Amino acid sequence: MTLGFLTGLGIKHTYEANTFQPYAWTSPPIVINCYGEDFSKLQMVRALEYWALRGYSTAFYEHAPPPEVCENEWLEGFIMLKKQRSLPEPTLASTKRWTSLNKMKGAVIYYKPGTFNLYLINEHELGHAFGFQHVDQPGHIMHPMFQKMGRDFSISEK
Repeated sequence: MTLGFLTGLGIKHTYEANTFQPYAWTSPPIVINCYGEDFSKLQMVRALEYWALRGYSTAFYEHAPPPEVCENEWLEGFIMLKKQRSLPEPTLASTKRWTSLNKMKGAVIYYKPGTFNLYLINEHELGHAFGFQHVDQPGHIMHPMFQKMGRDFSISEK
């Protein structure tokens, strides 16, 4: 049983490491701001527009969801934005995804306080929430180093 589980994890890791977009949503997700009222609505709207122009849309963005919704660890069909004070250095933000086979089920983007205001950080993390991996190409939105990120995007690169 353990060998089968470990084999499955190995296959999943290999798939993720060699596929630029290993996961996709079956329907546009809802994005909700659970970070707090100080999160910039304008910054998120710009980030959502970046992806919409590239064919990746969301159902809608809720800037002030009911507090009880944000108490969940994650919600199926949602991308949740949350504040996380304890991200490891030098991480500015991190996205956790819930998947089944190659389908996205839910995602949570965790930000260090204030980092949502950094240039392109929301676009980058939404890229992970849309199922994309890092790309080691300077100027690419999915570059793993903040200092080397840019507005470039191509789904054929890995």
